[in-house]
Amino acid sequence: MGQLSFYSAEARQPCVGDLAGLLCGPGRALGFARGRAARVSVTVDTRDRAVAVAAALAERGVQARVELVRTPVLVEAAEDEPVPADEPGAAEPAEPEAVADEDVPDEDVPDEPLDDVVDLPVDDEPDGFAPVVIGAGRSRPAEPVAEPAEPDTGPTWPVADEPVEDEPVVTESWQVTTAFRTDLAGLAAQWLDGDGKVVPPDFTLDGAALRLWALASGRWVESGSGYLLGLDPDAPDTHEPLRKALATSGLPSTLLTGKAGGPALRVAGRRRLERLAELVGRAPTGVAERTWPAA
Repeated sequence: MGQLSFYSAEARQPCVGDLAGLLCGPGRALGFARGRAARVSVTVDTRDRAVAVAAALAERGVQARVELVRTPVLVEAAEDEPVPADEPGAAEPAEPEAVADEDVPDEDVPDEPLDDVVDLPVDDEPDGFAPVVIGAGRSRPAEPVAEPAEPDTGPTWPVADEPVEDEPVVTESWQVTTAFRTDLAGLAAQWLDGDGKVVPPDFTLDGAALRLWALASGRWVESGSGYLLGLDPDAPDTHEPLRKALATSGLPSTLLTGKAGGPALRVAGRRRLERLAELVGRAPTGVAERTWPAA
């Protein structure tokens, strides 16, 4: 590498204003005490990256804590399959509508012989013997009364074992958070519009801010054909202004959406990657090579 650029991260002393690089990525600022103090936090994907960010903040006199964050992943439940008609739970067929019996003329009903008429037995005897019923000169024992049959409740199906709930799926990330500080109030005021995150109108990127941006969310494209600077997915209005700011610093880039591996700005081309490597400086200790820009 030749002579250092005036905008290189190694050309001047680190300062609190460099934390703007975290806000270019997924970092967030939060004001406190009516704007008299503020803090900055950023969520990164690995512990090594979080430790490197905390060390970079310490170089600027800003202490930060590192915390592991476990986030449940929502899994969409599969649609219920239709239940076969012969299995429990299937819809019962609709009963046919009741039809009123038509009146049948009396002459169509044949007279029942008197000899076949038998009075219903009445069991009034305590000894359990059925009484003898007299009718039309004949006598016969009364037929025993049958016990009522149990109602048919349908086939009995085996009870399936209750499903065992799977353990919830969680993703792990690491959050670096500073304390509320008065020297961060000015930075937060520039990057906040109410509760929303905005890019300052006259924002310019230098090597120190780019260094923290790459440290928090930079990575190489899988094919190695370019370098990605991750953006804040919850602040889409900042994406285009940051692309323009990056171009002003001599690094034209392509804005990638979520479906293309973004949101991120992709820097490609040998000369542009050489300039990016010059601006951010050498990789911090412990940072993986696959996440640090190099020519």
